[in-house]
Amino acid sequence: MKDGIETLGTRRTRLAASLETDVRIREVFAKVPRHLFIPDQVWPGLVGPSLDRNTDPEGWADQVYTDAPVITQVNEGCDGPANVPTSSSSAPSVMATMLEAAGVKPGHRVLEIGTGTGFNTALLCELVGTQGQVVTIEVDPSVLKRARRALEAAGYAPATFLSDGVDGHPSGAPFDSVIATCALVRVPAEWMRQTRPGGVIVTPWAPGVTLPGGMMAQLVVGAGANLAQGRFVGNADFMSLRDQRGRRGAPPDHDAIADRTWTLTGDARDLVLDGAGPQLALMNPGTAMGFQPLPGKERSCVWLSAVDSPSWARLYADGRVEQGGPDRLGERIITAREWWRAQGSPDLTEYGLTVDITGEHRVWLRDPSGPSWVHVRTERGSLGEEKAKGSARP
Repeated sequence: MKDGIETLGTRRTRLAASLETDVRIREVFAKVPRHLFIPDQVWPGLVGPSLDRNTDPEGWADQVYTDAPVITQVNEGCDGPANVPTSSSSAPSVMATMLEAAGVKPGHRVLEIGTGTGFNTALLCELVGTQGQVVTIEVDPSVLKRARRALEAAGYAPATFLSDGVDGHPSGAPFDSVIATCALVRVPAEWMRQTRPGGVIVTPWAPGVTLPGGMMAQLVVGAGANLAQGRFVGNADFMSLRDQRGRRGAPPDHDAIADRTWTLTGDARDLVLDGAGPQLALMNPGTAMGFQPLPGKERSCVWLSAVDSPSWARLYADGRVEQGGPDRLGERIITAREWWRAQGSPDLTEYGLTVDITGEHRVWLRDPSGPSWVHVRTERGSLGEEKAKGSARP
């Protein structure tokens, strides 16, 4: 098929060649046609109309073969006052990072949480080959139905199941790797139990943070499946696992009265927007962040709020910092920023995550024995507390 300028195959080849990843992964991207898995109707932006392949085939092809996510469903397939993305095909470069981190090889057994369009599933099928197996789980029946049709039409036969994915797929265990295409607050213990020792869990992890997104964790499962740990391999902004939505905090009211207001030199929003945001999020458990529209000429401020207390802060373009509540979030984010710089401004990939079978999620810097922050305690504990022993409070 031609789109008026160049064939879809040419676009596919060019996109695959542009990916900075292992040659074998580039080869499967060049082999599997992404357009077979993308529906005719997509949403180029969160605001505005959808784009239809039948009326704009060239624009549709541009969406499909650009290194960017493609929104394939909004509002869980229902009409709504605003377009809220509920299913998508991830950017190919992000998918390549996940596949490389998972170390998928011929003959492997892989569990995918979040079938989506089925495109990533097809890539996994190519990587494991005829001797391996891919088990994929999807929570949305309409999304799964379409993915099954696309996979069958493209010649792939993974095992597909309708489920929220939290419990994994015990009858198919053990798996060499588990790949989640949705963001988590808590890595389910069942995924650890169903992964062989030395196997890998690759998942977006978003510990209650709306800004600046989430992190891609590469976790190696230890002997006995009592522990999984590893470094973050980059940023990852994914839709949340539906079972774990609603854990991201909320902005303070516009009329909230501050306990303290002061002014910094420059744009106070740069505290979290100039590249340090993900790291500061890791160093401040239980803190949600986001943008808040403002009346008048100011476009927005950055807000912070505690997920388990009434504490909040706002950062403004004119340098103002406001805070309210007992946790003094404005002061904490400034202190954390100063500590981060004193450590040499470490990159996100210098941080890592340890998850144990009790449910505790601990972030650490450079080494598991280094400075650490507990984001999720045991199943019986609370979210967003710091570890009493060996913790680091910047």
